[in-house]
Amino acid sequence: MPIVALVLAVVLAVVVLISTGGDSDNLAELDLAGVAWSIGLAVYGAQGLISVLLEGQELRPGRVLPHLTGPLSTGIVLLSLALFSIAILLAIGLTSDWDVDVIGLLAGAGCLVLASLLVFYKEAYVGEEATLDNRDDGIPW
Repeated sequence: MPIVALVLAVVLAVVVLISTGGDSDNLAELDLAGVAWSIGLAVYGAQGLISVLLEGQELRPGRVLPHLTGPLSTGIVLLSLALFSIAILLAIGLTSDWDVDVIGLLAGAGCLVLASLLVFYKEAYVGEEATLDNRDDGIPW
């Protein structure tokens, strides 16, 4: 599924690029929706691939202890520094009347860095995200 989501994200981005003719200054509502779906599918696909690489293909129900590793720690630190730097640049750009394209690029980059940071954080610290307990409450399902 993650690979399918990434392929769909690329196809949708290409369709939007073709429909706009490369002119990103005037996007219609459908073009903006296509860009949003493309980014959402790309984030979903990237998170899925990272999850499969770290946890394997087979899901095992139950409790999993957090697995903070050296590369995950390094990634969290680097992404946090990148997010902080982007936030500082965005604040300077907003107060200094920078071009709208630069401010939009910084805001979009900040959102993508934040999404990546949350993926790393989830993989490192959220170890007990699914708890499946046996219940006998009389409900047949």
